Amino acid sequence: MSDQIDPPQDEWLSVADVAAELGMHPSTVRKWANDGLLPGVRIGRRQWRFRRSALRELESERASERASAPRGSTGTPSGWPDPLALTSETDLDGAA
Repeated sequence: MSDQIDPPQDEWLSVADVAAELGMHPSTVRKWANDGLLPGVRIGRRQWRFRRSALRELESERASERASAPRGSTGTPSGWPDPLALTSETDLDGAA
């Protein structure tokens, strides 16, 4: 038997879990997943699952981009959508 501790399994998160962790609306999480901005796996027609490790990588990338942004900028890296901005009427009803 080994003295090493096995690394924990990578946890799968729902849309609601990701929305709560990122502080955004669940419809925005679905839109980002549909647009390929948030790596996830589609389960069925409307369900998504996301690996916690992928979410951590995304948060890490965004943090490093914010840190390298010029002073006085809005904090949203160029090319990244604003998670608080509604982009379409479907964002309001959650349809994907």
